[in-house]
Amino acid sequence: MSVGVLNVEKRLKTNNKQLRREGYLPGSISSKGKDSVSVTIKADELRKGLSTYGRNALFKITLSDKEITGMVKDIQLSPVKGTMLHVDFQEVSLTEEIKVVLSIALKGMDALEFKGLMALRQLDTITVKGLPQNIPDDISIDVSNIDKVENICLKDVKFPEGIVPEGDPEHVLISIVESKRTSVEEEEETAEETDVEVEVIGEQQDIE
Repeated sequence: MSVGVLNVEKRLKTNNKQLRREGYLPGSISSKGKDSVSVTIKADELRKGLSTYGRNALFKITLSDKEITGMVKDIQLSPVKGTMLHVDFQEVSLTEEIKVVLSIALKGMDALEFKGLMALRQLDTITVKGLPQNIPDDISIDVSNIDKVENICLKDVKFPEGIVPEGDPEHVLISIVESKRTSVEEEEETAEETDVEVEVIGEQQDIE
């Protein structure tokens, strides 16, 4: 798999608002058995790295003359603007499994809707474990071949090689149900049927 490169610097300034105004993002690097290190990274560089390699990608993180292999553990976003406020990196070993929470991506929704069905999410994420280099960006579930009402459970999902899900295998992730017409559509059809009945009755009265 491709590994990105991110350059970080030790955080000397404590005014995070000023750092963000200057185009930097405050962050930290956590390592097993070590104290976390406060760092800063150019916000544009982080955005580019995530866009190119993915949210769960491996990165070579360079700090001064030191280089570690890590992943983005968490990104804090502004609840108002949605902009990045803080990033947490986690140093990882390519020989030790880690736990990651992955989002569920649904594919084939158009085909499902064409059959008069719709997918209702019961869960948005799945916790999995595996080696860092095997972690995907998300867990994809294809619903295009489903043609009846049913539940998709954890045990029904095919995971990438080396990725093991955590949780009850019988836990329902997605419910496939019949899609219902909106009340507006039903009212319009009812009104059309009423208009036709009135016209027919009127014609019968004229004949008599």
